Amino acid sequence: MNLIFDSPRPPVVFIDTTVLCGALRKNGINRKILKAARKPYLFHPVVSTVCLFEFVRNASQGLGRGKSLLKYNHQEIEAFLNKFVYPILEYYQGLPANSKIGRYNVETILREHRPIGEVLIELSGCDNEMAQQIASTQEMEEPLYHFDQDDFHVWITAIQEDCDYILTTNDRRFPSSIGLIQRIHPRDFYTHLT
Repeated sequence: MNLIFDSPRPPVVFIDTTVLCGALRKNGINRKILKAARKPYLFHPVVSTVCLFEFVRNASQGLGRGKSLLKYNHQEIEAFLNKFVYPILEYYQGLPANSKIGRYNVETILREHRPIGEVLIELSGCDNEMAQQIASTQEMEEPLYHFDQDDFHVWITAIQEDCDYILTTNDRRFPSSIGLIQRIHPRDFYTHLT
């Protein structure tokens, strides 16, 4: 399957914080994807306000572990955003997407024992068709606490923005699909782009 040519329109792709952090740390696939995001015929990127805040917080507190921990100052973070993220936002109307749900949300904590699919349907306010797609996925029957509730904002925003893919390196406690929205690793996504 080729993401670009198997669909009548370019796919809508949510870019997770992990991709931004990876692009800051290293000149690799994540940076190539951010550069490709400026070409609307390849894919339509979605960047959320919450992910941008997470990115700035993570970069300033440090990325990596142990001796490879790298902390970035305000100028380094701003230079990265100016070069790789702001051009994308400017091309696509200049604003990041806003999620109905933020990080560390009491709404998800109160519902943590309910099936993740039910909670996503309830809090996203999605239409009936999307609700049926979400409810039909076996993984969506698992309780919300099996997943990383801090990432709930990503899933809600991906639903709101009619995304086809969530681009992330986070495959731990992150659903493989939400209805028709598929989680995809940057390496796999870049393979399809090339």
